[in-house]
Amino acid sequence: MNNSLLERMRAEHYSLVSIDLFSGPGGLCTGFKWAGILPLIAVEWTDTTVETYSKSHNAEVLHLSKYSDEDGIHKDYLDEFMHESTQTLVIHGDINLVANGMIKDLLKARYGIDSENETVDVVAGGAPCESFSMAGTRTLGDKRDDLFSNIVRISRAVRTKAVLFENVKGMFSKKNNAGVKGGMFQYICDTFEDNSVQPHYCLASRKQDTILLKACDYGVPQARERLFLVGIRSDLKDVVFKYPKKTHGPGCENPYVTAQDAISDLPIIDMGEGGDIVPYKYPQKFKSKNQQIYVEIMRGNYEGDGVCSHVPEHLLEQGLFSDNIVTSHKGPGHIKRKQQLLELIPKEGSMKETFAKLSESGEIDQYRDLFPNVIYGSRNRRLIWEEPSFTVTSHCLDEILHPELNRAITPREAARLQSFPDWYQFAGPYVQFHGDKEQDKYEQIGDAIPPLLANAIARELVKAIKEH
Repeated sequence: MNNSLLERMRAEHYSLVSIDLFSGPGGLCTGFKWAGILPLIAVEWTDTTVETYSKSHNAEVLHLSKYSDEDGIHKDYLDEFMHESTQTLVIHGDINLVANGMIKDLLKARYGIDSENETVDVVAGGAPCESFSMAGTRTLGDKRDDLFSNIVRISRAVRTKAVLFENVKGMFSKKNNAGVKGGMFQYICDTFEDNSVQPHYCLASRKQDTILLKACDYGVPQARERLFLVGIRSDLKDVVFKYPKKTHGPGCENPYVTAQDAISDLPIIDMGEGGDIVPYKYPQKFKSKNQQIYVEIMRGNYEGDGVCSHVPEHLLEQGLFSDNIVTSHKGPGHIKRKQQLLELIPKEGSMKETFAKLSESGEIDQYRDLFPNVIYGSRNRRLIWEEPSFTVTSHCLDEILHPELNRAITPREAARLQSFPDWYQFAGPYVQFHGDKEQDKYEQIGDAIPPLLANAIARELVKAIKEH
């Protein structure tokens, strides 16, 4: 490992290094950095998401399309990145086209890491979840089912000490190609532990109640569930990973972080108000210690309990963040019909509940044209101030309403519910057709791993590997 990287790690309190696959906008990266793990290389294919990651983490970007195209391989372009550096490098492109040799060459040239003698500590990633999600089609043989194998492939190539795989709860029940319920989960576990290929990894656990973590149990103001598989290289007998203990909720020292803790300090803006930069005033008084800690983490002013949240220097130097502003805080504009619908939904209510009550009272006929033909239970639900949010998804613009104002949440409110700090720079449009390669801010935020949940896992990885 080159001296400049070691010096930076020591200066910025990093103790381990990682590779961040299917990186998204950087939720896992952020939580890892808060715990002292520095991502060296990331891989992501979506244009705006790469821009978000690069802006927020001062990362250099290598575009695969410039390296390899219909005219052939452009080695001179790749050579531009083969120099000593302390910057994270984001490889922008299809992970299936990222060769093991490229990763190994970049690690050696930029960071002085030769996988024959030393290695990165963690390779982590959450492969796209659409084929596993209960909300998706869950088609047998979906080509996305096997994207996770890139995590295994690259882990073995660099001989990483630990591997982390994140995904949705629906993976537990996804059928394999033979139609066996739960077969896909078993196949993924077996692939990590396949000892016919070296190195192989021993999973810390396959038990569903152990590997399924609920975000609100770890300080995220959201009842989101995600599974985390952790594997340790089989020859590292002394490395013992333990899943994190709950820190928030019943029976814990800290109560759940609520929606009120998370967003009530943000400037009050109505539908169509706000924008890219909105004046912010730090609260003079907090409702609770819980809220104070959460806001300090969000504002980049917190260090304690395994979380070191500081505003990155490059954002301060470039004038992209300051103590008296908040970004991406724009109230969505709604058409008149949607405005009238939102006015009907009471505090702590939802569109589905409102439709049912109007139907029971016999009033539905005068309001029926305001409701969609199909009433989905997840759509147009108001946050409840005293509780964590329900799951923030890539469709959160259509699903989550402000607790009191007649509008959907802003991107910044969605980011707060996900535990993204206020200095985060979300690129791309506010709203874009869902599924477009240019992901909008909401879709990026909703698809991400909550940084504080990633941090809980990262802290345990640091303990296990540093003790070894």
